[in-house]
Amino acid sequence: MLTKLEVGQRCSEITRSQEIDSGGTALRADLFLAVDVPLPWPKPVFNHQLLMGVEELLSNHSFPLRLVASVPENNNALTLTAYTLNDDSLNRQQWVFNPPDLSSLLERVLEGQTIEGFEEVPQEEQKRELWICTQGSHDVCCGSEGTSLALEASTKFSEVEIRRVSHLGGHRFAPTAITFPERRMWSHLNMEDLQTIFGVSSIDDKLTRKCRGWCGSKTGAEQVAEREGLKIYGRDWDRYVRKSEIISEENSEIRVQVDGIHPESRSQVGFEAVLQEVEKTPVLSCDKAGSIPNKWQTQYEIKKVNVHS
Repeated sequence: MLTKLEVGQRCSEITRSQEIDSGGTALRADLFLAVDVPLPWPKPVFNHQLLMGVEELLSNHSFPLRLVASVPENNNALTLTAYTLNDDSLNRQQWVFNPPDLSSLLERVLEGQTIEGFEEVPQEEQKRELWICTQGSHDVCCGSEGTSLALEASTKFSEVEIRRVSHLGGHRFAPTAITFPERRMWSHLNMEDLQTIFGVSSIDDKLTRKCRGWCGSKTGAEQVAEREGLKIYGRDWDRYVRKSEIISEENSEIRVQVDGIHPESRSQVGFEAVLQEVEKTPVLSCDKAGSIPNKWQTQYEIKKVNVHS
């Protein structure tokens, strides 16, 4: 197991070659915000002139959320896109804003207030969306591999909105992205993977292993357990209203209960996953090549899954 990068090596290439499982590394968030921010982006992206003061604004709210910068389609008509979880339903809204008014708009969205004084963009039903990390100023792997995938995907998936966004975490898993409305994060994506994700064919075990996790479960063992639902119930699993909970931890064995309710039939399903902590792998980063990593990721192995009848 490689424990540090040499100068010139790429973190995503090494992570991919060592077949490190990305499971359990997804964000945990109930609110996602994408703000159109003209390039170039600094590191961190909150140092961009347009986002000055935004990080402090976000810190005043304790619920799980993530704000990213997004490459604008039109620098003269910037938008804020929000995915908000309300009563287990994910709602997408979008507004046009002038740069001086961004903080005011964000504050209203964060407080759940009625948005007045901003043009709201009409929304299509069940819009599919892909946010790909392409922030090269944060990590060269996302800047190169992420950007290449985003540009190619934009020419092939006319029915999917492809966004190039800032740091999503996990640049060692580039190209890494999140899909909406599923709120599922992915690692080492390629065009074949996207054709399956946005198609109708089943998601096989190989692609399931590329799932970093569902953002409705807590990072770590819960996310690893929850993605087993894709194997049991297929892609329809993403339609279920789900919850996951660690019910016991003993030594390195973890038991996770995962339950789901079908949105139409209201039928209830569930399973208990038994996981084993098997090792810790280094969190490699291109900008820290030559240094010993100071962050480590726990690797889990599914030992048993008990499906409730």
